[in-house]
Amino acid sequence: MNVGDMDLGALIAFDAVRRHGSVSIAAEELGLAQPTLSNRLRSLRASLGDPLFVRTLEGMVPTPFAAELGRYVAQALSLIDQGLRQRRAFEPSRENRTFTLIMTDIAEAIILPPLLERCTEDAPEIRFRTLRLSIKEMVAALQSGDVDLAIGFIPELGAGIYQQLLFRSEYVCIAGAKHPFIGQTIDRESFLRARHAVAEARGTGHHVVEKILDREGVRQQIGVRVPSFLALPMIVSASEMIATVPRPLDRILSGAARLKRLEHPLDLPTIEVKQFWHERYHDDPANKWLRGRLREVFSEIDWGE
Repeated sequence: MNVGDMDLGALIAFDAVRRHGSVSIAAEELGLAQPTLSNRLRSLRASLGDPLFVRTLEGMVPTPFAAELGRYVAQALSLIDQGLRQRRAFEPSRENRTFTLIMTDIAEAIILPPLLERCTEDAPEIRFRTLRLSIKEMVAALQSGDVDLAIGFIPELGAGIYQQLLFRSEYVCIAGAKHPFIGQTIDRESFLRARHAVAEARGTGHHVVEKILDREGVRQQIGVRVPSFLALPMIVSASEMIATVPRPLDRILSGAARLKRLEHPLDLPTIEVKQFWHERYHDDPANKWLRGRLREVFSEIDWGE
């Protein structure tokens, strides 16, 4: 078989399943019905004489041949995409596509609702998907285009990545409303003596909090670690633990748990929430539209500072 016999639509379907390990997610990304995508894969399997993917507990896993072929297909599609984007204007009202964003749980709760509301008005067929990735995975995903933007406190992102400041905030301390020895303020000694609940927040700069706790010698005082911030208010309100959280978390959960919000007694860095994108997509019309839309959304949110 030679390249002239290949169906571009089948290769695009193949690449989407390879990246996502899922026929359903690939079909959603491409705006296809699952049977249509499956038919394209079936045609490609017959042409290449290989099953291409095997269904496992972890999803659709490529065969050795498909894994090797996938590298070349991804490169070829990327080159074709770049060529087409040079002349293609982005018209949000007529677009039917999915943007993939890296966001924390706090960003999802605060930013996604107004972003979706705004898109309902002038970009009704635009969809969004959010992910959590490590820094290494993040850079690769931004470069490949698997992820359009990363939004958050991510100071480790480096070369080849553009960034734009969206918002500055700070950390506060939260404690249960009936905490036995913490009143409306907390001093350094009381903070260090208390037991702590910590959010690890993979792929963000928030790990600085646990590093500072370690430096202050309170590692043994950490009673629980969780992967994200949204659970901390409920944990704190139901225990005698305290937690260090970004100030906007208090805004979205006020009333959801009985808490005290206290000015933090330790010298912690300012939280700089930025949006990040790879230099490959700096002039991409769709990426530029999305960045502008996020700037608008951030500027209109009442952060309660």
